[in-house]
Amino acid sequence: MLIHADADAFFASVEQRDFPHLRGRPMVVGPQVVACASYEARALGVHAGMPLRQALRRWPDLVVAEFRGDVYESVSADLMALFRDVTPLVEPGSMEEAFLDVSALDGGSVEEAGRIAADLRARARRDLGLPVSAGVARAKLFAKLASRRAKPDGLFVVDAETEARVRPRLPVSDLWGVGPASTTKLHDAGVRYVADLAGWTVDTLVDRRITKAMARNLIAIRDGVDDATIKLPGPRKSISSTRSLGRATRQRSVVENALRDNVIRAMDRLGDDPRAPTRIDVHLRYDDQHAIIQPGSLDQPTRDVTTLVGAALAALERTAYEEDGRGVAMVGVAFALPAPPA
Repeated sequence: MLIHADADAFFASVEQRDFPHLRGRPMVVGPQVVACASYEARALGVHAGMPLRQALRRWPDLVVAEFRGDVYESVSADLMALFRDVTPLVEPGSMEEAFLDVSALDGGSVEEAGRIAADLRARARRDLGLPVSAGVARAKLFAKLASRRAKPDGLFVVDAETEARVRPRLPVSDLWGVGPASTTKLHDAGVRYVADLAGWTVDTLVDRRITKAMARNLIAIRDGVDDATIKLPGPRKSISSTRSLGRATRQRSVVENALRDNVIRAMDRLGDDPRAPTRIDVHLRYDDQHAIIQPGSLDQPTRDVTTLVGAALAALERTAYEEDGRGVAMVGVAFALPAPPA
């Protein structure tokens, strides 16, 4: 049995936890574009990706909180630690959600999995101050759909009878990995629901210009043998840090200091990992949301912070951001890491 646990409106929930005056109010996390909207703001029609100026024109009373990337990463680490305290079989999906395999706990029944999920949600609220919605099911697809159904701050359990009844009725547009283009192709072929896949094979779907991987997944979903396997994350391939500048600027000292801080934070996040970065990329996002990645240059792998800062600043200089005319809203750095020793 799997649990899909997902912290609700993660960035906004962290802000409402830390700043009581934001609780119960329509608020968003900025700065230039809505990164996350509280459920109170969503009820008005505010959504992630909306330009902040547009949102404030329509809803002048909307409260805007600063984007605090370091805080969210720290809370995410605490959330994942809580998940792993329940079971070591955790597959993160993003910084606020993960699948947990609880099949080996307390007999692995759907009832026990529901109890474990309820306890996990209570601990997240008590220990982290966060609302977490959870879905329980035999496979990932239904666990994910269940957690979506449970939002906000709820729990939904899908037993075998419910799964068998609902599976054929699922719109293909709701299935993982089926985007608008594939949905159109499937609809043109007369496939709107999972039940409509009866009689289709991988090859006949591929003939309709559906990729082989997606075709296999669709047939597995139709047959009820879709993915229920937790994939444990391997060693990280990179380490990064970003920082929003709050107010967009071209002031050299502000941008350079933020970049230095990012280099130091990124290296701190390596912790006990002995690997040394082999490549460096500097990330900038301007006030019009245009983002660029400027590769840096390292003569050899190194953990020396002074060398890494120098390489980052040299890459920043090559962006010519001071002459660009736009303001820099976000600056970040990413280091590529070599494969761990065998």
